[in-house]
Amino acid sequence: MSIQHGYLSRGLSIPPGSQGTAGAFGRMFPTLQARKATGLEMAKKFGLPGGLMDGGQTTDDQQNHGFPSGFTYFGQFIDHDLTLDATSSFDRHAQPDGLVDFRSPRLDMDNVYGTGPVVSAHLYDPASFSTKLAISKDGVDLARTADGVALIGDPRNDENMLLAQLHLTLMKFHNRVVDLLRDGKITDALGEFVPPKPPDEPDHEQPTATLDQLLDVENYYNDVFASAQQLVRWHYQWIIVHEFLPTVADEKVVRDIERHGPRFYRPGDRPFIPAEFAVAAFRMGHPTIRSSYRVNENFAGKIFPDDPEAPTAPRTDLRGGPVDAEHAVDWRFFFDVGQRGDLQFAKRLDATLNTQLLDLPVSAVPGAKEGALARPVASLVVRNLLRSEAQGLPSGQDVARKIGETPLTDEQLGTDGPIYLWYYILKEAEVLADGRHLGPVGSRLVAEVLIGLLDADPTSYRSAFPAWQPTLGRREGSFGIADLLRVAGVLDEH
Repeated sequence: MSIQHGYLSRGLSIPPGSQGTAGAFGRMFPTLQARKATGLEMAKKFGLPGGLMDGGQTTDDQQNHGFPSGFTYFGQFIDHDLTLDATSSFDRHAQPDGLVDFRSPRLDMDNVYGTGPVVSAHLYDPASFSTKLAISKDGVDLARTADGVALIGDPRNDENMLLAQLHLTLMKFHNRVVDLLRDGKITDALGEFVPPKPPDEPDHEQPTATLDQLLDVENYYNDVFASAQQLVRWHYQWIIVHEFLPTVADEKVVRDIERHGPRFYRPGDRPFIPAEFAVAAFRMGHPTIRSSYRVNENFAGKIFPDDPEAPTAPRTDLRGGPVDAEHAVDWRFFFDVGQRGDLQFAKRLDATLNTQLLDLPVSAVPGAKEGALARPVASLVVRNLLRSEAQGLPSGQDVARKIGETPLTDEQLGTDGPIYLWYYILKEAEVLADGRHLGPVGSRLVAEVLIGLLDADPTSYRSAFPAWQPTLGRREGSFGIADLLRVAGVLDEH
């Protein structure tokens, strides 16, 4: 036992729900045969600049006016909440059920919370008794080391500036919920008020505090953290089911799964992330990435610089790393907050990607080296297609038949024979939904896994309290991304 500043060090009482749960990958359709691999040359025909999936620079007529551009990065945040495959490769075969998922198979924001204030103490603000997450002193950036390394639960969330700023917003949301609970302005998820101050709080300058007093205070701060964490998680999960999924998928399919549960994703008591989801269906966000974005009134930038060797300062692009106040994201440009004149939309969801994603800077691509494989490996399309073959994914046509859909024809696909599942899902969205949202195959795979994971998680609102409704929105029982931004304090209400 140790005492610091008059209090017991965190660890004697561990907040519930703060422990990470190791995950695994698997198959949603284990009886389907792998599509016959066609190798690097075929992947290059699809994925190199000038290839079948080259969409050029994003233009106004490519915008999807039902898909605010911020949801591209909200989807990336969800992906990093669920999956971290640190061992597989796109150039060697690997069975999904033999891979380890280094994220928990839960929508629990462990990429923000880490494993809680005890184990991941560096993520938390000690001045708040570790009830709040640590951010930069000026509030416009993530907390960082002297070398600029972000102090966050998943370093991938600093890969690009938009994702990093969204991560920061979710941290601010948590911190504001802590304040509201301690001020007695909101209740916890079960409708109970958290006491506004610790019981019999001793003077931390006095070494005479009794062990019971210290334990009471320690338990109080644990309760504050756990109550805030549960509220934040449940409101985040609500957005996924009620706003994110109806934006990216066919709303009829989403509502059917919400009411009746998944038909094909059956995790049982051992939830896993299907390869068909992780390697294909949930990579549907890649074609929605624009070439450039207006970040705020005075700053716009490309996703990557034209010159791969361009310095990071002064900032001209949206690579990750330290963010100054003049570059901070104004979320009115990314989500519908009632000021649609400022809103940017994502690129249409189709079987093309903006050309910058087909020729990424080699320095930004894990495993890419100068030489014969450097350029193909630097194409996001080539990497996705080779990874799908390495993990033995079935063809898109086989998955469509399995779930009871008539497969697209070769003419509709613009190809011959069995095709990559990822490409099929994107082409289906293009052909059957005019690029507005996923088609029937993509919608079912994405919605079944996300809702199925919530149903398999005993701590989610769908499992622990199915009748629960959000409490932090402007309207009772309603909560969306605009409400989250307002609570987090990142919107200018004027």
